[in-house]
Amino acid sequence: MATNTAQDEDFARFWAEREVRVNGRGRKLLRHPAVGTIAVDFEVLLPLEDPELRLLVYRAADDESRAALHRLCGGDGCQEG
Repeated sequence: MATNTAQDEDFARFWAEREVRVNGRGRKLLRHPAVGTIAVDFEVLLPLEDPELRLLVYRAADDESRAALHRLCGGDGCQEG
């Protein structure tokens, strides 16, 4: 890890001070070589009984992204929730 943090002094300082945190929810853009950009909304869930664990839930953010994910699954191998 020393080589990664040594490249960015600010990040190393934030990491050491525990100023790096996880956003509980948001939107990410993923770039896939076959289908292009996919927008996903995400939520991070922390179990009360074991806060060291994290469950990340990703959902397609729009119809275009949903269609791209469907194409990646071959059109019939995925279940939508």
